[in-house]
Amino acid sequence: MAKAKPLHLLGLPVFLVVLNPSFVAGSETKTKWTVCRDRFHSVLAGNTVNTTVGSINNVTIKDMGFLYEGPIHGLAPHLDANDILTITYEGCVAICSSEVELQEPRDALSMVATWIFPLAIALSLPYEAFHRRKFIRTLGATVNWLGSPQTALTATIFNFRQIRQARRLSGGRTRPGDSNLNWNDAFYVLTCMSQYDIVGITLQHLETLMYGLFRPAVHEAGSDDDESALLTHQLLSQLAFQLRMLRRRAVIPTLASLGTFLVAYVFSVVLSFAELTDSASVDQLALGLLWSWLPVLVMFTIVDRNPVSGNRAKVLMERWLHNVQAVKLHREGKTPVIHTTAIPLAPLGPAAHAPITTLRVGPGGFIGQGRSIQYAGLSHAVMAEEPSDDNVVPTFPKYYTDLADRVYQRLRPNRPRPFSWFMTALVSQVAVISVIMLAFMLAFNTPTVGLGCWSGSFALYAVLSSISWFLSLFTSHRPGQVVTGLCYFFNGLAFCWLITVTFLILTGAMNTCYCQTSPFAYPRFGGYMTFEPPSKMREMFNVTKYWATAAGFGLAIPFVAFSVAVIWWLRCVHLWKVSEDGTDLEMARFARGLKIDMRWLAS
Repeated sequence: MAKAKPLHLLGLPVFLVVLNPSFVAGSETKTKWTVCRDRFHSVLAGNTVNTTVGSINNVTIKDMGFLYEGPIHGLAPHLDANDILTITYEGCVAICSSEVELQEPRDALSMVATWIFPLAIALSLPYEAFHRRKFIRTLGATVNWLGSPQTALTATIFNFRQIRQARRLSGGRTRPGDSNLNWNDAFYVLTCMSQYDIVGITLQHLETLMYGLFRPAVHEAGSDDDESALLTHQLLSQLAFQLRMLRRRAVIPTLASLGTFLVAYVFSVVLSFAELTDSASVDQLALGLLWSWLPVLVMFTIVDRNPVSGNRAKVLMERWLHNVQAVKLHREGKTPVIHTTAIPLAPLGPAAHAPITTLRVGPGGFIGQGRSIQYAGLSHAVMAEEPSDDNVVPTFPKYYTDLADRVYQRLRPNRPRPFSWFMTALVSQVAVISVIMLAFMLAFNTPTVGLGCWSGSFALYAVLSSISWFLSLFTSHRPGQVVTGLCYFFNGLAFCWLITVTFLILTGAMNTCYCQTSPFAYPRFGGYMTFEPPSKMREMFNVTKYWATAAGFGLAIPFVAFSVAVIWWLRCVHLWKVSEDGTDLEMARFARGLKIDMRWLAS
């Protein structure tokens, strides 16, 4: 006989046919612990059980120290220690044996269907189609995301906070003819470039960058420098359009799918909480809480979208910088003819102007969303100076050289990270560690109050995943090779340990005498085990408060994060909003009379 059990996978209802336990193994399944419980009661009743340590009866069982006689933490005040059967580790080994009690297949499959399959949302993380070293770079990003989610979350939220700052500075206005169009383009390009490594950046590079970003907006049209304003304006608008087109789409359906997943997650937690009956355990609820940080990380990586092709975006920005430098040098009178061409990396015919010294330093590798152990702070350094169209613009090139110098000082290797980064890091750490410690609290108080294999495993993952986060607090903008190597090493350990713990819970490999007695904090806590089922534990230890607290906060944290991510995204959407049919405001404005050779966009 079979019954259909509704489950949820990534927000989509799935019906699995699960065999009725009575059809598989009869009306009652005898486990190792129920058999052992019956043996203990038989011995205490006066019978004899032969074991490997000799003959055990109701007298010798006490003399051998098989019965636990110490304090029992958390026991209800109206109950006495004699009301509950508790045994020591030695007693468990002698009568129950030291063999592992593996998970029942139906319980393991239930956990897989309820918790493991939905973890496929990890596939929504911003992986890239790398052109070189695909496997090792994808593995490195995965290790950083799952090995230290708080570090990855810090980088992701900090970058999106810079996008919010860009929205504030740009004013959010997109009326035709408004100079805020230039600010929208400038700050959007800046936030994109900030997600790339800027190793080897020089003052000359920053001067060119500042000129390309802010020249179209800070000078009034109609001045004696109107030609360079028009040229940089066309270059910037075309680059911004291309980067917006390269930005990953499907944010709304992905968020909707994730929202449906959260609803299914609620059902899973509630059902896991409700199914703590005589034959159930807290395995499912603890496993779900252990992974509750994953939806939070996925949410913010969805709204902080990376380019469809990081390499293509990098090439376009390199070529844009080259062309901006050509305009800048022409403005300085160092080139006789102005007609920008593509970067020499991909030449598109002879240059129309005299040879110039090109910038050899451009954006490095893509490091966004915490995929690399680096600090992405270019946009923060630039926006901290708050360039504004209300400024009184001095004679060229003083405005740009001064701005570049101030930004350069903020990006110096020995410069500490900004205070806002530390606050973001603290929030990220709390968001991740809190759900892990909820799983720890659940395991610590069930079934034996003490530090055991479950709670110890959760605590170990919390420590390992926090090491790279902790190291980042005391490193400069660009950590050295030793610190970076240590971060990758401990992230790898944390990642492997997380997978191992998940496997151990699924298989029941921690259902041993040693783990059941919670020995790591003995004699202060633990040192014993009990045979009472979860339904009895509710009455005798009032563990419902721990279960309810863990379930409630475990649900609240992802939902709060989801709400914040959606609100932030809705308020910033104008920065990257673009029309794909060619009717975009920028395209309509510059379709006539382009003075820039735009072949660099198509090669």
